[in-house]
Amino acid sequence: MDKILKIAKRLKVFTPEDIVMFCEIDSDVARKFLQESENIKPVGNKFEYVESVKTEEKFKIVDKNIECKNSDITVVQACEMFLDLKQQTLTEQSFQAYKTFIYSKIIPYFKDFLLKDITTQDAHNFKKYLQENKVSEPRIKNILALLNQIIRYFQNKGYIDKTCIFEVKRIADIPKREKQILTPEQMAQLFRILKKKYSYMLPIVQKMNTLKQPLNTILTGSEQQKKSLKRKIRKDFNKIKQGMGLENYKLDDLRYCNKIDN
Repeated sequence: MDKILKIAKRLKVFTPEDIVMFCEIDSDVARKFLQESENIKPVGNKFEYVESVKTEEKFKIVDKNIECKNSDITVVQACEMFLDLKQQTLTEQSFQAYKTFIYSKIIPYFKDFLLKDITTQDAHNFKKYLQENKVSEPRIKNILALLNQIIRYFQNKGYIDKTCIFEVKRIADIPKREKQILTPEQMAQLFRILKKKYSYMLPIVQKMNTLKQPLNTILTGSEQQKKSLKRKIRKDFNKIKQGMGLENYKLDDLRYCNKIDN
């Protein structure tokens, strides 16, 4: 039928017989098409071609409703998917912080949960659990905010219903941790332990104490080498400070202690 429209457009005004002749079609077919076409209107005993003007849409309605999958995704699966996503967008330092919070705190507590089953009360219980395990208040706040971020991501993607909605809101200022200074006796004890069991760490700790610089500044080598050595140092230092009864002491606090000669 495109041929009829082309002929009609060229003739402008015409009779059914003209269409039959030029298009070589049956007269009944021609009349039926002329009567039903939006581009052709009758004018007396003839027909006239009318160009239809298409108006361009300036806006449209987009359906943003998300069909909830109500998935039986576990917290472990959700956390792993979330980390894979964030690895592409976060800095290495931020990604490692996310990974540490998830594998050391969130997964151990929620490992037997389906993500859709977590409630606001569970978040309150989790907070209490972290407090009872002596996690610092700033870190608890960050862990809860991360948990909330994971839950909201899977809610917005339609995996689970929006049945657990909460906000981690500060209601009081969190005091900054005071720098802890070891006594000369504690420093001497520390160096004795290092010499006896962790000799590789001795020059590093001496530099931190002498140069008054943090561990990141003291370490040398490639980023991978520094990362590996840092993990080893922090792991061994945790054993040392527990033996000395300094559970809340941080390695970088060594730069604030009085210089000791060894």
